[in-house]
Amino acid sequence: MTIAGLSGVVVRCAPGYMNRHRTPGYVDDMDPAVKFAALVSGPPPALSLDRACSLLAAAFTGHDHESDVLRRLDELADLCVDRSLTGVLAVMRGRLTGNREDYQDPRNSFIDQVLLRGLGLPITLSVVAIEVGRRIDVPIVGIGLPSHFVVRDAGRELYGDPFHDGALHDRAGVVSTWRRLVGEGHPFDELHLSPVSERSILIRMLNNLRSVYVRRNDPRALYALSVMRGAFSELAHEADEHARWVRHLN
Repeated sequence: MTIAGLSGVVVRCAPGYMNRHRTPGYVDDMDPAVKFAALVSGPPPALSLDRACSLLAAAFTGHDHESDVLRRLDELADLCVDRSLTGVLAVMRGRLTGNREDYQDPRNSFIDQVLLRGLGLPITLSVVAIEVGRRIDVPIVGIGLPSHFVVRDAGRELYGDPFHDGALHDRAGVVSTWRRLVGEGHPFDELHLSPVSERSILIRMLNNLRSVYVRRNDPRALYALSVMRGAFSELAHEADEHARWVRHLN
């Protein structure tokens, strides 16, 4: 059985579809979900967050705005006079902030919409900071705290919180802020402050969207999730769930 794909092309799916088993007869190569899967399945040097996040957004919206995303990130980088984490967050301040009014809006996870609207989730705003830093040779890493996400200068313990207008913290400050957000009953582990990989960032972004679209039971979005999550070996245990998401395609 065939359905219209998320990019307007016709696609063919089977239960348990995984990118590594893909053939030209299954899913058209122009589908952004498939492009995303191919990107994350490739060698680590090929994985760029700006392109991966652009494809992730296109897989759900059907609109490929990668060129606009790259241009807007370049423009933010060009504005950085102070080439440091502090300088990156200063440029973002007043232009991008956390969406506190509608945290569950899926657009908060789409980098093209985040750059256009100036609103996003902690992790998406952190990706912007990381990518702006990369463009000006300022290494910035993502810190995946439970229920929150911040960035850190790769060379020292200076943390930035793009969701909260680029607030800067030392180690004690970021832990204190996290405790205020999640409550005192949650134990803190030093591993929470460890930098996370690009793959971990993308999986966490897909986790956020999974919670939204499973609740909505949106078949187009669940198809995209099955293809993109299926590309991560770390999520192989979800194969049966992915098959359930796309069983209506048979």
